[in-house]
Amino acid sequence: MIDSKLKKARRIASIAALALLMALPSITFVPAPIQASTRNLEMIVDGQDEQLSDVPISVPEEQADESVEGSGSLDESVDESVDGQMDEPVSEQDEALTSEDVDADLQKTTVTQAVYTNKPLFNHGFEEPLNADGTIPGWSMFFAPNEGTSHEITQDVRYYGNSSLKLVDKSNTLPIYLQSDPRLVTPGFQYNGSAMIYIAPNAGNAGGASLVLRFYDAVGKQVNTDKDGENIVHLRKVGEWTRVTVTGIAPANAKHARIAASISNYFTAESGAFYDDFTLTSPQEEKAPGTLHLQMSTGILGSQPLEAKVMLSRGIDVQTAPGSLAYDPAVLEVAGVAVANDFNAGGAAALHWSIEETGIFKFDVSKPAGSTISGDKQVLNVTFKLLGEAEKVDVTLLQGSGVQDADGVENNKIYVSAEDDRSSTSIRRASLDVNGDGKIDLYDVMAVAKLTGQMVTNENWKFDINNDGRIDQADVEMLTNAILSKLLN
Repeated sequence: MIDSKLKKARRIASIAALALLMALPSITFVPAPIQASTRNLEMIVDGQDEQLSDVPISVPEEQADESVEGSGSLDESVDESVDGQMDEPVSEQDEALTSEDVDADLQKTTVTQAVYTNKPLFNHGFEEPLNADGTIPGWSMFFAPNEGTSHEITQDVRYYGNSSLKLVDKSNTLPIYLQSDPRLVTPGFQYNGSAMIYIAPNAGNAGGASLVLRFYDAVGKQVNTDKDGENIVHLRKVGEWTRVTVTGIAPANAKHARIAASISNYFTAESGAFYDDFTLTSPQEEKAPGTLHLQMSTGILGSQPLEAKVMLSRGIDVQTAPGSLAYDPAVLEVAGVAVANDFNAGGAAALHWSIEETGIFKFDVSKPAGSTISGDKQVLNVTFKLLGEAEKVDVTLLQGSGVQDADGVENNKIYVSAEDDRSSTSIRRASLDVNGDGKIDLYDVMAVAKLTGQMVTNENWKFDINNDGRIDQADVEMLTNAILSKLLN
């Protein structure tokens, strides 16, 4: 009787041990779900919670537990003993085969991601240094210089990066026309050009600026017919960055196309028309669901935080936006991260971010399944705290940052930038003594009033008392009130 009970106990213990042995590989080697990567083409990625939408603004998400519930399955059943006979114990060879089977399952999680690199128009954002003769790389003037117009590369106003093109036209009889270098085209293909344009206030009685797309044959003769609203589009809106788009089909004898910034002899831009982020693409040549860029203020006060905005340019049904920012941790510290309202429209987006290397901030923003975003929109806002007394700080959106549209998410394709996108911000130490005579008095108020209506630049920023980007009556009143308050106290 006792022997029978002992045999039964041994049988139960053996069955339990066998079940544990068979289950052990699945506990140790279960593969994780796959997610797209912005850099490595073949990799195994830890699974992440697709429902994560509420991420702390000032603290990075915690590292995910490396042990995740597997998507594969192993047979965990144990055959019952028959007539009191136990199954044969599992041999070392059987264990090795089980391990190889698990390794084979792991290999199924290794995928190849298709990475497409966007090829921008050369010097599309005017970040290249000037040629030795002072001309702009990738661009040329069509008309001879005249006394009523001028052009330059400026850092005072920009949409992305550090620079933009500034055209000034103080005459409504003299034009200015700056065109890109020729770009090869295919006859019959449709070509779309665009640029961000900002017309500064006080543009004159006929304020306006234009964007032009034209086609040329092998000897440089224009072969298309101009048509307003198609290959020539005029902007009259003042004081706001606006995406202007032109389009045209390359004629049968077309060899090249050029896109141009223009202020015709009918328009003026006395305080300047600014152009940035030129594009010239064809949907028949390559798919381009959008690009990411970095936008920062030209200058902030030393007491203010720095905001770095990750922006989507010309998005088409974008669903995810992964990328990386580089910064100097000696002068900047990440203080907050938030998905922009634009990207949250249509459903809260999931945000994953981390600082995996010193000075490298990685992010991945994903809209819910079935929700996409198009156009020029903000994706992410990263707030930095200033450390030390630096006069200028830089942040760089790294090459390889990009977007996935709905098709890209489904088929593991990503469209990335071909170059880094760097932006700088000057740190300004403000003083109410705007004229620098060592006193804060009526003469400072008069100095501000004299510049009322002007756009803020790197030279006159100290007259923008309330630091809102404009020198206006509000600055005069703020300085006046500060002086009166000082006198009364």
